[in-house]
Amino acid sequence: MKVLCRKIISPSGKNLGENSPWLKLGNEYIVLAIMLVENTGMQIYIQTEDHDEPHFFNLAGFEFINRIIPSLWVTRITEANGRKVITMLPASWDYDNFFEDMENQNLKAIELFNKEVEQMYREDKL
Repeated sequence: MKVLCRKIISPSGKNLGENSPWLKLGNEYIVLAIMLVENTGMQIYIQTEDHDEPHFFNLAGFEFINRIIPSLWVTRITEANGRKVITMLPASWDYDNFFEDMENQNLKAIELFNKEVEQMYREDKL
């Protein structure tokens, strides 16, 4: 799954203009995960221009180029702060606190992340 950056929008929906240390207008990004939070909107998890660090971004700033769901993805339905959350992500990332573990540089999470990202990039080239 791949997107093209059309606008740089914060997770809260604010237009950040044309300059960002994380994204470049016109660049393509592989979607690593998708999160839909009830009454909030959809966010995509991509590697950024800032040292390839992954982060969630508001989908409204992107256009899908390829909508093929990676073969190893699963769908997880949870609840957070009284809202339903639907997440599509690689099966090996489907555990509580994976994204927090990534933010905290947890070695297990980083190893799982690298393995799955490599697979997604390989599938994208097919």
